[in-house]
Amino acid sequence: MSEQPAGPIRHAIEDHGPIPFSEFMELALYGPGGFYEEPPVGERGHFVTSPHVHWIFATMLARALHSMWEGLGRPVPFRLVELGAGDGTLARRLLTEFEAVPVEYIAVERSAGARRVLGELPVTAAASLEVIDADETAVVFANELFDNLPFEWVRQTEQGPMQVFVGANGDRFVAVERAWPSELVALLPELRVGEAAAVSFEAVRIVERLARILAHGYVLLIDYGSAGPAQVHGYRRHRVIADVLSDPGTADITAGVDLEDLGRRAERLSMRRLRTFSQRSALAALGIVEWFQDQRKLQGISLNRGEGLEAIRSYEARNRASLLTDPAGLGGLRWLLLSTADRGWPAWAERAADADR
Repeated sequence: MSEQPAGPIRHAIEDHGPIPFSEFMELALYGPGGFYEEPPVGERGHFVTSPHVHWIFATMLARALHSMWEGLGRPVPFRLVELGAGDGTLARRLLTEFEAVPVEYIAVERSAGARRVLGELPVTAAASLEVIDADETAVVFANELFDNLPFEWVRQTEQGPMQVFVGANGDRFVAVERAWPSELVALLPELRVGEAAAVSFEAVRIVERLARILAHGYVLLIDYGSAGPAQVHGYRRHRVIADVLSDPGTADITAGVDLEDLGRRAERLSMRRLRTFSQRSALAALGIVEWFQDQRKLQGISLNRGEGLEAIRSYEARNRASLLTDPAGLGGLRWLLLSTADRGWPAWAERAADADR
């Protein structure tokens, strides 16, 4: 698979010289033979996300989404839009959680391979946000999508900010630096010499489109946050890689997302935003602490009954679920909640934001 994206990348460079990093990333991840041509998530893939770690994540998220449905006045059907639905792991569980609610589930996913998998579920699988009409009442959410959207890689140097382009040197792809356009300097965070930023125009376009098409609703974005400098890196077989230019198509390419900046942009388009909070705080506000306590009790009951194997399984499942709240790992993910101007904040979200002050 590694040679498939390399061909179009090389052709693009041969056609018009070094290409912006965002174009390289687009081809490496989403082009023919690219990393996301088939779902790469899961234990047998290259990395795992919260829904793959333990089903309790979806249960907690369902509580959050249900509170937003109530905040919208319980519309029927309840239109749920998942951006970056991947292999459908999260959608499958959420549909189970919402069996008692009339849900219209729209799964937006760029990967054709993933859309084939999603087609096996009772969802509307779409390649882009264009499937959503204007003047919508809906809840839109995305889990670890925005850090994979193509971005421009900018490095601060003694000569000023330089944009990374990708060129070819024999069989290798190499970084070529060019001056960042002066008219776009305002888009960059403050950077020291040697620091880098990831500037995603596509992330901005998505937020701006959502602000324009939602008449009544909420947007929940969950991602690795990064205000200021960003670490551009990749994932291959659950290992972090630093050289994101080698073997395009065989590794993910990612960087933290400036969710605060996206929230400010949404505000300028008349949406409301709640300050970001950690996944650890969000899940605590949604009841995961009580769930852990219940699981410990069940483990104790199993031990008292002499059901050692069941007790071990209970312990292992709880231990795995604890990864969701580990502040050094998935618990450090940031949650950004936006709403249209006419909506209030769910109580759990305010508790989570207060806990993160």
